[in-house]
Amino acid sequence: MIFYSYKKFFVNLLIIIFILIRNVSAQEDISDIYTQPQNIVPDAFKEKEEIDYPQAINKNNEVMITELPITNIRWIGNLGKKDGGLGLEMWKGTDSTFALTILKLLPVNAPSPAMRNLAKRLLLSDAFQPSKKEEKGLQAISPSGKPIISEDQEATFLPLRFAKLASLGAKNELIELGNLVPTEDMLGVLAKEAIYARLLSGETNKVCDEVIELAKRTNESYWRKALIVCQLILGNRDDALLSLELLLAELDSEDKFSKLIYTLADETNQIEFDKNSIYFKILIAVLPGKQLDKHRLNLDPSGLSVVAKNNNLSWKIRMLAAEKAVLAGSLSSIYLGELATQFEFEENIFSRAATESKSMEGFMARALLLKAAALNTSFIERARFLRLLLDSADSDEIFQVYASVIMPILLTVKPRHDLIWFASSATRASIAGGNYILASEWLAVLAKTLDLDYEASGSLLRLLPLIAIAGQPLPKPFSEEQATDVWSGLSDNFSREDKEKRASRLLVLLSAMGIEPRAGAWKNVISSKNIFEMENIPATALRYQLLDAAKNNRIAEVVSISLIMLGSEGPSKSGLVALNAVIRALREIGLEADARAIAIEAAISYVN
Repeated sequence: MIFYSYKKFFVNLLIIIFILIRNVSAQEDISDIYTQPQNIVPDAFKEKEEIDYPQAINKNNEVMITELPITNIRWIGNLGKKDGGLGLEMWKGTDSTFALTILKLLPVNAPSPAMRNLAKRLLLSDAFQPSKKEEKGLQAISPSGKPIISEDQEATFLPLRFAKLASLGAKNELIELGNLVPTEDMLGVLAKEAIYARLLSGETNKVCDEVIELAKRTNESYWRKALIVCQLILGNRDDALLSLELLLAELDSEDKFSKLIYTLADETNQIEFDKNSIYFKILIAVLPGKQLDKHRLNLDPSGLSVVAKNNNLSWKIRMLAAEKAVLAGSLSSIYLGELATQFEFEENIFSRAATESKSMEGFMARALLLKAAALNTSFIERARFLRLLLDSADSDEIFQVYASVIMPILLTVKPRHDLIWFASSATRASIAGGNYILASEWLAVLAKTLDLDYEASGSLLRLLPLIAIAGQPLPKPFSEEQATDVWSGLSDNFSREDKEKRASRLLVLLSAMGIEPRAGAWKNVISSKNIFEMENIPATALRYQLLDAAKNNRIAEVVSISLIMLGSEGPSKSGLVALNAVIRALREIGLEADARAIAIEAAISYVN
């Protein structure tokens, strides 16, 4: 009996061991959905994690469970911080929906190189995408009660950025940005916007070759429209009309596009300016015909540049477009200078250029005076022609344009005492052209004759606020306090009302740049007629949003709103409320140089 008990015990024990072995084997073969997942991250990624993020271990070597870091996605840009970019974190704190809103509102046609520079850097900066706003509260549901799941918003905004860069006339930058986009992603709307943006920038021959090939492989209406546009550009009028008829037969309706093509093909004078039509903007800039000239000067900066470089158009329309393009920053001042000297004046006109220029149209007079200044070998005569040229530009509100154009010639005129009558204009032009060394040399000429020449004294006093706004040292013995006494420097030739406007503007700009006016500086500006003023003031919500964005260092948001508030007329026409808010906001986020450039543009026309 004892033997039987032992035997039974060992048999039962073997059965239990066998069952346990089977269970263990089964657990090795079948995954348990409730067990923790194994780490299947490759070693290369594990090593990067250790570099980027600290290990989650406390002082007692206990493992701590933390949330995985959120990966920031780039919005595709080619401008790093060292190259003037606004930084990887420029969209930090701005949600993607609002970022899209302000980018759409970004002005592209302001006559301001400073604004264009800021806009380009905003659109080209290498940065992380703005994040999607986290919605709090109840989940969106359909009438049936089922949750509505929305796709994440694409926040690179590449089609919009292509369009903005094209309108700004940033042709080379646009191509560089396009090259960063993977070939497999350049499809659909993005491919369409890239093609149209390149056409808008004047890159017609190469792009039209691509469009012709694309049109052979697809039946999409926008590619067929692009083909028609290219056929017109290439001079194939009959082909364009045939392609249009085939397209309309399929669409079974006419639209603005077809009306535009028929009007341009028939060379009628019935066409009206359409600022919302990309086809209009492309074709008006490149097609010949005097009936289109009245529209060319209303184009965006890109179109103005294309018109200026279009050899098929008249010299007059090219000159007028070039002046506006340089003012907007989309064309080099060197190109305008070369274009101006292309006009063949009579050889004997240069000896009486000063007199002849008085009876000419502004653009023609400026071309004559520029050429006369370049050809004349007398220092005094060269300075005289340059001053007349700057006076003409000043009266047409394009002083900053010709300040840059004349710089190569101005550099040849050595500052000296017998040119004291030219010193003020030369100083102002040097500051507008960004050559502060030359400006200081001409200032020194003014300062040395201060006690002897009443006119020189007045000129120097008028320049002091501009010098201070530009951040340059004031000539001895003047102080920063004297630079804010703007009323004393204003010419008596101005009316009381004009003096009040000029003084108010300069004082606001000085204060915005951190140079507080001397005690009592505002007192002379106050009169019974300027208790209330009329000016375009940005919306209250926009101003307060700018303040909040600057306070919290939301860089891209500050830049975008600043450009929107300055508007399409630029700093020279902006109201004082907008200028004050924008300059202070830009300085608060560290963009001191940009704030100063805007302040100089806003002041330059008011110091003369």
